[in-house]
Amino acid sequence: MFRPQLLAMLILGALQTSCVIELGPNNRDIGEPQDVITDNQKCEENEDSVKENKSTKLVMAASLALALNGCTSGDSGEGITVSGNLFTTANVMTDSDINDISAIYQSNNDPSAPQALPNIVTVQGFASATPTGAPESGDASFERFADTIDNEDYFSVSLQAGQKVVLEVVDYSGNRNGSAFSGDLDLYLFNSSLSTSEYIDASFTETDREEVTATVDGEYLVNVSAYSGISKYVLKILPPETSILNQTAEPSISSGFVTGEAIIRWKETLSTGAFSAASTGVQANGYRVQTDSSRTDTPVKASLHAPVSAQAGSVQSEMSPLAKLNPAWDKARETLLTIKALNARDDVEYAEPNFIRHALLTPNDPLYVQQYHYKSIKLPQAWDLTSGSSDVIVAVIDSGVFVDHPDLDGKLAFGYDFISDTSISRDGDGIDSNPDDPGDSPQRGASSWHGTHVTGTVSAITGNNRGGAGAGGLTRVMPLRVLGLNGEGSSYDVIQAVRYAAGLPNDSNTTPSQRADIINLSLGAASSSNAEQEVITAARNAGVIIVAAAGNSNSASPFYPASYNGVVSVSATAPDNTRAYYSNYGSRIDVAAPGGDLRFDTNGDGQNDGVISTSVDDSSGSRQESYALQQGTSMATPHVAAVAALMKAVHPTMTPAQFDNLLSAGDITDDIGDSGRDNEFGHGLINAYKAVQAADNLAGGGSITPVAVLESTPSELILGTNSSMSLTLDNINDNATDPEVTAEISEDWMSLDSSQTDSNGLGTYTLTVSRTDLLDGLYEGLIRFSPDTGNSLDVRVAIQVGDVVGAIDTSPQYVLLTDAESGEVVAETLANSDGSYTVTKVPVGSYRVIGGSDIDVDLFVCQNGETCGGYPNNISEEVIEVTESVGGIDFVVSLVSGVGASSASIQRLAPEPEISPDDSSLETREDSSGKKVGKEAY
Repeated sequence: MFRPQLLAMLILGALQTSCVIELGPNNRDIGEPQDVITDNQKCEENEDSVKENKSTKLVMAASLALALNGCTSGDSGEGITVSGNLFTTANVMTDSDINDISAIYQSNNDPSAPQALPNIVTVQGFASATPTGAPESGDASFERFADTIDNEDYFSVSLQAGQKVVLEVVDYSGNRNGSAFSGDLDLYLFNSSLSTSEYIDASFTETDREEVTATVDGEYLVNVSAYSGISKYVLKILPPETSILNQTAEPSISSGFVTGEAIIRWKETLSTGAFSAASTGVQANGYRVQTDSSRTDTPVKASLHAPVSAQAGSVQSEMSPLAKLNPAWDKARETLLTIKALNARDDVEYAEPNFIRHALLTPNDPLYVQQYHYKSIKLPQAWDLTSGSSDVIVAVIDSGVFVDHPDLDGKLAFGYDFISDTSISRDGDGIDSNPDDPGDSPQRGASSWHGTHVTGTVSAITGNNRGGAGAGGLTRVMPLRVLGLNGEGSSYDVIQAVRYAAGLPNDSNTTPSQRADIINLSLGAASSSNAEQEVITAARNAGVIIVAAAGNSNSASPFYPASYNGVVSVSATAPDNTRAYYSNYGSRIDVAAPGGDLRFDTNGDGQNDGVISTSVDDSSGSRQESYALQQGTSMATPHVAAVAALMKAVHPTMTPAQFDNLLSAGDITDDIGDSGRDNEFGHGLINAYKAVQAADNLAGGGSITPVAVLESTPSELILGTNSSMSLTLDNINDNATDPEVTAEISEDWMSLDSSQTDSNGLGTYTLTVSRTDLLDGLYEGLIRFSPDTGNSLDVRVAIQVGDVVGAIDTSPQYVLLTDAESGEVVAETLANSDGSYTVTKVPVGSYRVIGGSDIDVDLFVCQNGETCGGYPNNISEEVIEVTESVGGIDFVVSLVSGVGASSASIQRLAPEPEISPDDSSLETREDSSGKKVGKEAY
């Protein structure tokens, strides 16, 4: 039977024997806490309402009932419950009028009463130009817009100059992603601070991404408009760039286009429209389009005339809410809608506004500023000493790699595909020399791209004006593919990959011209293997340092291969240097590294605190470069592998035993737990700077040119609502003379006092901020310290102005228990508003626990634009054995959305809802049959 895979279930299934390998834990996406209303009432099975999905042929039980207590398929297990807490990731909120009738409802389709948004946020939303018709649920009472439309969503937000607003059209018709719905959405931005005659920005392409930019500080109205069809969407308010970063230009529509006009290039082979427009005019969007010329060899200017009375298209006999609020804004939007309609004509080559374009600024390696985890382990200081070496190779034994990712260009070497089972290889053959990852799911947008993410952490290109930076600098990666369909592979294939990486005989009958220096194993399972221990020992004896993920079960139980002798076992830390809530611990832990925590944004950068790295987006049907936030010991492990690679760059002959000795002596870590070795962090948090220095000392010195290395304590200034904060600037390289340092600030609301520094500019600096004339919101700046010798150091500054709107409007979260063998949903519930949940009437058995939202009510959770997660995380959903009531099953759901995240959907079934008569969260309305639905119906 087909086994459903979520977001990361596609990466990894449960281990049934010791010869099945699971990916190391990690979360795939970006998001934040959601509040959901529920009343925990029981549901009844409704066998007559079972529907079979045409593509998966899999029936999944689920419920859209507001209050649900778990539907079961049997009489056993009466009284057994599974309970826990469901967390949602940071900075995510929900459109207040989604299609799910269980959600809190407040219309945001009137621009005079918009939904308020924080300054930096991600919104999951729903919009429709036509009624849904309840094609999947089969019952209009489950859907808010089964018989009506939700063609306009308006949001109010304070924006700073340069901030982007990005709209991802999840169900864009051109993506053919298997959704029950498809549509085309547009994005408009109006500045409430300017005069009513000024129009700001719009994006109205026929693509799955729209983007606009705030040109000045001010209060803005954001409009998501359904041009056609039905679609979920993800709306992102991104932070502005800081002024002292490197900048490049990018075009954007701005306030300069003339309303009521268009520039048209007619097709020479289809000139009927041109001649018509030059005489009586053609129709588009209900407007009469007239030109002064019928020429087809050059663009012509056209005037757009609104009819006196209502006609077809979007022109309405009654003024629209936007026209009532601001006629100039409405005229500008109608101009763009008419231009879009012109572009759909067969006789039009192109039509465009008569506008002026402005530039948008972006930094070099723009995602580097979000790689807070590098500062945690002193990577910038280590890079001052060495940029690594292309002669050092890290073997990433994983799901392969997207070999055409431009941020990995030239960084891959000697790869191989060791998946021997053609039923899971997805590339149509057995082992071969091509490690390219075709994805671990046949469904678009459902693959994990786990190996690509790990590879990017080790070796993404630095300084190429895209993505982030690789921790290993010039280090190269040997991608070895062992995990295929559903993220699974065999221990035998892993053994062959380890042998290949170490230059030992293997089933490929070949070895690389240069063996790997380090092996990264971000995969594992709870069962041990004598054969795996044997190959680990052989690889170590060949001189290879082997690092592996400790596991994500919040358990002290051994996890393999991390717990084998000769393997460096890596636990994960959260951004505050505590053990990440999911990370395994215990006597086998050797070292800790940043793994992220997607539940929070502790450093106030508007981004969930996950690890960001290279990924892939294949939702359109072809693989495109992307970047994704993930969490887990899978993400912590490549940090350690990359640091080991930097050490090998300055001491090429360093052995695994020497690395172990430096580790156990505390020479390459910071002791962040109990004094000495402890069971949470091993010998401490890896410190890249100390590690490179220790390797150089071990080599006898001389590999590193004495250069000043600046360090700020703290490494970031997160002021929140405070007005001042101090830092201490030091040269931490005792082998180098103190440099003369100058300081530069990026923003005019910042001032820096250096009166407590020495003559070289080292010592204590006090930053003071002024919030005068700043809008409410989150602001970022930089302090750049530039020495006369050595590299500069950037210190990020973050402040909050006023009371930032809280993310309180959220979507219902459904928790499902799926049978570990068949994948069928056996029991389920709707989470409470505080994230707690209890699934009742659970039969004795083995289960996976999955959670997510279904905002469009197409009976699929975990689609793009919705939340999704699994216990204990999205990469390694574990099987729980239920013989009695089980508690503490806590996990995170994340919004499935870009920077490249994607998910596999899972079908649910909607039984007859049972709604509490005192539940005020539901609006009262009539369904298609005229029956009242909601509180007043009772």
